[in-house]
Amino acid sequence: MKKKSINGLYTIIDPEQGSNIFELTEKVILGGVKIVQYRDKINTIAKKIINANKIKNICERYNVLFIINDSADLAKEVDSDGVHIGQNDDTIEYCKKTLSNEKIIGTSNNNMDEISQSIKGKVDYLAIGKVFETSTMGKEDRNIVGLELIIDTKKITDIPIVAIGGINKNNANKVITSGADSICVVSEITKSSNPELEANSFRRLFNYEK
Repeated sequence: MKKKSINGLYTIIDPEQGSNIFELTEKVILGGVKIVQYRDKINTIAKKIINANKIKNICERYNVLFIINDSADLAKEVDSDGVHIGQNDDTIEYCKKTLSNEKIIGTSNNNMDEISQSIKGKVDYLAIGKVFETSTMGKEDRNIVGLELIIDTKKITDIPIVAIGGINKNNANKVITSGADSICVVSEITKSSNPELEANSFRRLFNYEK
């Protein structure tokens, strides 16, 4: 089974956002989000499984990629499309051992050393950031990498790049033209009074529907 491609608009759904996460998921998808990641640092495993399955069902209805944050075990339990891991989460090796070959593995990367290790591990996408200043979702301590790291990474690998961190409508176009295959936009969309409309304004920056 061929893996689905990583491109377009990516967002993260997190119970700490304070809204109805299921309504929010549907709204952002209707606005054009192509990849949804479920991130949950507060609930029990049982609750995470319930939430993840509900979000997965919404994603499947719209043929949108569904990624689990942090845990290959949870990704396996709910049969998500894949898993996203940070530098202190499950290892690439553990994810490959736990999940079947068609499942997507993405990693967070903040410098070229981390990117080199991810490339060596043959991951399916490289999340690079924070591109600009942001404090969203535990990124306060990450260094700002700017567009240069995206440009430099594009020179050495064909692995899709997901840019993340401080991306808004004023800078998103620069991020895409620097080589990002996907942009992960969280606060600008999920905290908006109209997440569907906000997602659509970012979706229009991509030409994947032409």
